Amino acid sequence: MSEQDPLERPRLGLRRILLVSGGALLVSGVILVPGTGLLQGVAPTTDLRVPPSASAELSTDTAAGGPVVDGSARASSAPRPLLPVYWVGDAGNRDGLFREYLEAPATSTGDPIADAVLKMTSREPLDPDYRSLWQPASSVSSSISTRNVITVDLSPDAFSDRLDEGEATPALQQLVHPATATAAHAGLITGGEASSVVVLVDGQSGYRAFGAVDLRGEWGRDGSAPAPVWIIDPQEGVEAEAGTLGVHGQAPTDEQVVAWRVDRTAAGTSDSSAGGPAPPLQEGRAEVSPAEGAAGAYSSTVALPPGRYEITVSARTPDGEASDSKTVLLR
Repeated sequence: MSEQDPLERPRLGLRRILLVSGGALLVSGVILVPGTGLLQGVAPTTDLRVPPSASAELSTDTAAGGPVVDGSARASSAPRPLLPVYWVGDAGNRDGLFREYLEAPATSTGDPIADAVLKMTSREPLDPDYRSLWQPASSVSSSISTRNVITVDLSPDAFSDRLDEGEATPALQQLVHPATATAAHAGLITGGEASSVVVLVDGQSGYRAFGAVDLRGEWGRDGSAPAPVWIIDPQEGVEAEAGTLGVHGQAPTDEQVVAWRVDRTAAGTSDSSAGGPAPPLQEGRAEVSPAEGAAGAYSSTVALPPGRYEITVSARTPDGEASDSKTVLLR
């Protein structure tokens, strides 16, 4: 059965949940998406401000109650919708999907699914550890049937020249996930219902994608495609006020804890007196809250003074240790 993101779920108010004491992260309640095997229904709660070196700018989506990030400068301060975009990254000796929220393009045609897929093909991830297996598409359109079948029609320039089958499958999941997630978020499919994706190229089916996979029939979500460990909040490059920073994300269901550490980055103020790598500023473990048929999840807060930090969360998996990290600036 296909899987989807019910992205309309309430977001966690992590800043009000917990306080870190003595360098230990405590775990609060989490939101799990029943039956999906994924903790993907929660948008970031931290203001998505970007470092001065980046070209994006921030505005706050007060109507939706959440932050939005703009990938280019704009004259108007009116916010644009936040779209889930998926990237490929290292997930413990295999490729896995990671998600970021990006603002819809200023030239949006009003088709949120096409906007999300177009972002996936043409934008660089916020996190430098992620990448896309696609090339910029000159055109993307979408439609949805009464059976919740999403048809995405792309131009052939979206496909890389050639990928092996091991890369082509994650690439197709990189398209299926934002298409189904955005459809749920925009209320274009019936809540809780499964959806699938038909991929056309210039209006035609059966295209040989990446020289490895024939695009025939419907494509559903592969529950094993997302990375087993990832940080949902904060996103890469966030700027926030020093103090209590919320951290939450996804973890393997068969692990009781994830390991976490907070390091000052090279731009920070602390260095090892021996000239080697500096010890972590804080480290410890956070409990994972499993649920039958759903991914494990962790949700915590950490108290930090002003500075630039790298937050890393890791856990053991059958494919080896998997981890995700985010750099944040606290003022």
